[in-house]
Amino acid sequence: MNLNYFDKPINQIIMQTNKWSVAALDGLLLALVTITVTLIQTVLSPGTAIIWLLWLVKLISSLGLLYYFIKDYAKDQDLFTYKDGFRFGFMISLLSSLICACYMFLHYAVIFPDSMAAQLEQISSAIQSSNPDGMAVLDKIGGKLPQIISVFSLFYYTIFGIIVSSIIANYTKKGDIFTE
Repeated sequence: MNLNYFDKPINQIIMQTNKWSVAALDGLLLALVTITVTLIQTVLSPGTAIIWLLWLVKLISSLGLLYYFIKDYAKDQDLFTYKDGFRFGFMISLLSSLICACYMFLHYAVIFPDSMAAQLEQISSAIQSSNPDGMAVLDKIGGKLPQIISVFSLFYYTIFGIIVSSIIANYTKKGDIFTE
């Protein structure tokens, strides 16, 4: 009886479970970058130059962390293809996007609802002077803005993660697929 035959599916199941748990932790750490920058911008209300600097720090940190997470996951494997890197990067990005979208909803609906009201007031004064008909639309979506922002964040961060994962996966592959 060949025990290796029976062990192989179990090892693959353990590897898949390990992959998702590693991706979940990495996604949480990646989401913390966005959450931290969002909190800094809301609590401290910095000027425009600082906001741009924070955006740049968030972008570089997110790209660097995603690259590090994929590279770190690949280090224990002899063969790590572009497909493996893309899949793992997508998993991290998707989980991070879900965490960020949930936080954005909590941020605007529960934690800082007054910041949403202030932004709506600024938008309404700008629209009122240029487009009075736009006020009716703003009144309709005003109460649902936290939900809209969270759904938009989910799509935006996921698409951004797909693009970045497809680029980073090219730099994290290793091994030769033709050796086996």
